[in-house]
Amino acid sequence: VHSIYVEECGNPNGEPIIFLHGGPGAGCGKKARRFFDPKYYHIILFDQRGCGKSIPFLELKENNIFYSVEDMEKIRLHIGIDKWTIFAGSYGSTLGLTYAIHYPEKVKRMVLQGIFLANEDDVKWYFQKGISEIYPAEFKIFKDFIPIDEQDNLLEAYHKRFFSDNIKVRNEAIKIWSRFELRTMESEFTWPSEEEVQDYEISLALIEAHYFYNKMFWNDSEYILNRAEIIKDIPIQIAHGRFDLNTRVISAYKLSEKLNNCELVIVEGVGHSPFTEKMSKVLIKFLEDIKEIDNGK
Repeated sequence: VHSIYVEECGNPNGEPIIFLHGGPGAGCGKKARRFFDPKYYHIILFDQRGCGKSIPFLELKENNIFYSVEDMEKIRLHIGIDKWTIFAGSYGSTLGLTYAIHYPEKVKRMVLQGIFLANEDDVKWYFQKGISEIYPAEFKIFKDFIPIDEQDNLLEAYHKRFFSDNIKVRNEAIKIWSRFELRTMESEFTWPSEEEVQDYEISLALIEAHYFYNKMFWNDSEYILNRAEIIKDIPIQIAHGRFDLNTRVISAYKLSEKLNNCELVIVEGVGHSPFTEKMSKVLIKFLEDIKEIDNGK
């Protein structure tokens, strides 16, 4: 069903590193390559199923985190990489950690930002009660689009409208969902006009709702933490913004407590975006640390 867009850049003989975008459904933005020294790293990027340049766009059949894990493994085998470094943030960290749980022997190390465990608490915090107390006006717009009798489960209510036959209702729901997300984070996206609904907004809303409504297609809300034993000895560096309201610091802390070879840096004064100056500096330092370790310094 799916054809995955994969891009390689940097040094083809360099240290292989794969960039995992967030969302799910965001696609790789233009800034994704900025973190890496192209002379040192063999950089691999791909748009996950149903978004970005992968086709068919918005296809939800055979689209869940486990298919993405297998897509990553197919990419690794196709390129001919033995072990690679995973660089990922937000939902990308969810995917990267899930891949590492399934293929720990193929992961050399991980550089993660904005840990999202995608558990029940994470989803409720964002879409029901939590961030609502920090962005009350923005959340009110998000909530008030839904009739009162459905407001006790906003995720379910939006999911229903995203798949409505009424295109006007669908598009309005997508716009309100995506603008709510944009208003509650330092966004790397261009702010859209009130009228237009951009492609990335549609893929972000539909694919997020598809994954979260179906509880990540996991049979265990704490899928990652309950399997952290598998990855406990992989070198993992984590940067998390102290004021990240999209993905909470507690998630990064809980994960780090279960790992033997983890460096957790809480970046003060920043939120969710990896592209702020302070966060970028930490992530780039992590990547420079890798170069020094590999060069035996």
